[in-house]
Amino acid sequence: MTIAEYPVMVWDGRSENRDPEVAIQASPDWRDWERMVAEIAAVQKSNIGYDPLVARSYGTKGSASGISVLERGNAALHMTIITLTDVLVTTTDGTTPATDGAWGTLPLYVFPKGHLLIHAAHQDYPIGKLIAVTGGGGGLSTTADFELGIGSTARANAANFALQTNEENICAGVDVDLVSKASNAEEASAATASLFLDGSGTAITARLNMVTLDDADHGTSADQLKVSGTITLIWTVFGQDNI
Repeated sequence: MTIAEYPVMVWDGRSENRDPEVAIQASPDWRDWERMVAEIAAVQKSNIGYDPLVARSYGTKGSASGISVLERGNAALHMTIITLTDVLVTTTDGTTPATDGAWGTLPLYVFPKGHLLIHAAHQDYPIGKLIAVTGGGGGLSTTADFELGIGSTARANAANFALQTNEENICAGVDVDLVSKASNAEEASAATASLFLDGSGTAITARLNMVTLDDADHGTSADQLKVSGTITLIWTVFGQDNI
């Protein structure tokens, strides 16, 4: 009698205690229960994106307080839902404020190492859930306008007032307007094309990036942007060089 090897074979109910081909109808014993528990656990793990045969099943969430992650799917097609609850992003004025936008960046999720295909991405921030913590002092203006997007490269000081290509290549930036320190509308965007990224040398990190749209949107003092919302990523890591 051949018993399906766990977890590489589909189990047909055979165990050391029972063999359907010879009509053994013995009551289940500890061997049967042990295998059943393992099979049920494997299905449950698969539903949350874990594949015991694939090291690239899921990644790791960022360490900032307020980030939580829900995983769905499997190693072939994976959905990661990132929820942000009052997550704080430090904002820094540009080195030359007249030409360099104030900016902030925060790691959200590190994908498994390997060649990465992002099939789809979406970000959504309900009305009033993007808030200047200080606002109106030397940091963000109470009526600041800024761009917020998801990219594979961290925003840093630069001589512009817009997110650049890889700062919003995962999910295009949205233009946010603050009124009395809080966003005055629901802000959302979705990726319009799939994205291939080479994370075979260094794993790709999805980063929340922001930049102000004008010098008047931020003073010379550091501030914090409080962010609550949801980011959904559908992705596959389809290969790894030099495993």
